Amino acid sequence: MDLTNSESNKKSYRTFIHNIGWNLVGQVAPLIAAVVSIPLLIKGLGVDRFGILTIAWMLIGYFSLFDLGIGRALTQIISEKLAINDEAAIPPLMWTGLTVMFVLGLLASLFIVGLSDWIIYSALKIPVYLQAETKRSLSMLAPSIPLVLIATGLRGILEAKHEFKSVNLVRIPLGVLMFVAPLCVLPFSNSLVAIFFSLLLVRAATAIAFVYLCHRSLDNFTEFTLSKAVIPELLKFGGWMTVSNIVSPIMVQMDRFVIGMMLSMAAVAYYATPYEMVTKLLVVPAAIAGVCFPQFAKLNAQKNIKDAMALYWKSCKYIFYLTFPAIIFLVLFAGWILHLWLGGKFSDESTRVFQILAIGVLVNGLAAIPFAFLQGAGRSDVTAKVHVCELLVYLPLLYFAVSKFGIVGAATIWSLRVFCDGVILHKMVNIIIARGNELVRPSSSL
Repeated sequence: MDLTNSESNKKSYRTFIHNIGWNLVGQVAPLIAAVVSIPLLIKGLGVDRFGILTIAWMLIGYFSLFDLGIGRALTQIISEKLAINDEAAIPPLMWTGLTVMFVLGLLASLFIVGLSDWIIYSALKIPVYLQAETKRSLSMLAPSIPLVLIATGLRGILEAKHEFKSVNLVRIPLGVLMFVAPLCVLPFSNSLVAIFFSLLLVRAATAIAFVYLCHRSLDNFTEFTLSKAVIPELLKFGGWMTVSNIVSPIMVQMDRFVIGMMLSMAAVAYYATPYEMVTKLLVVPAAIAGVCFPQFAKLNAQKNIKDAMALYWKSCKYIFYLTFPAIIFLVLFAGWILHLWLGGKFSDESTRVFQILAIGVLVNGLAAIPFAFLQGAGRSDVTAKVHVCELLVYLPLLYFAVSKFGIVGAATIWSLRVFCDGVILHKMVNIIIARGNELVRPSSSL
């Protein structure tokens, strides 16, 4: 498909690039805030408290996916409904999905509170003097989970409407505040309880802002309708998505838990800091895949595989061209960057980890497009099955690598895992397309 062979396609292509640009800015702004804030947070909190904060960020990220895949399902199904002009079906889908997500968020909050003693006193090597403070902090963290889930669902609805500019006008300031808000607390207190309360306020503001945007974007947003009949439709896609939502974050973030259990919280900081820095490059593939996902769903609803594959390969090229130079720079100058940013101790402990993770990030970024394609095509079962198989191999290898080689071993196993993941997902796309060539229609606009 020639994406620029007509005025209509040129306009669609410009919109596509425009949406990627907004997604990219929305993810880069928090990255800049993180680069500036993390050294100050380490200095103000100390290495141990900062290590606990990174675990808290991880818990929010993991349990925010405790939504049975409904957030992603809302984007996929609403995109299809819009593609076939069935807007009357949207309110029951939307409100039923959001209601279920809110209830799941409450359950996840109770789960975190219930596990707090095990996490603090058994699972992690948290210093004794910080254990009581950490327990109070987790209680403050738990209420943010329902807010995060609701915001995820609302954002999914907006992305189905291709409201990427509006979404990112909210994400930019609030994403920055996720790092800046704790800094604003430090002059008054270095208590993790106060830090976590500031993060709770940011999550609440995010949810409120997305409610306003949905009300403005959807004419029928206020048509509050619940329907048991739409739950199977949501869960048909979301059920397998739930498997990925549970398994994928385990593989992405379990390395820090294993390091915390087997080594120390300081080792978590030495690993998590370069990890958080280098994986921020994934904002580029995430920005592109985020725009592609509803487009893949739309083209799938129209049975237009030809245009979908043209979009697929062009997006992969964009990711490679935009991330490869940065990866080479980071690998060559990792030690210098860490020394300048965080000092000699972090440079000594984290340089090799930084370099290994950087190579893995390049491959992981390229895997974002087949992941978005498969799920946009309604094949969340494929990604889930791949992730389950990977998990069964990854966890024992991670445990062995950390026990023998420390944080360098963790970084190596993580990079090998994402390499295998990328190869398998690309292969699965090729298999599915080969079986579905009869669905190809004449080329249309992007």
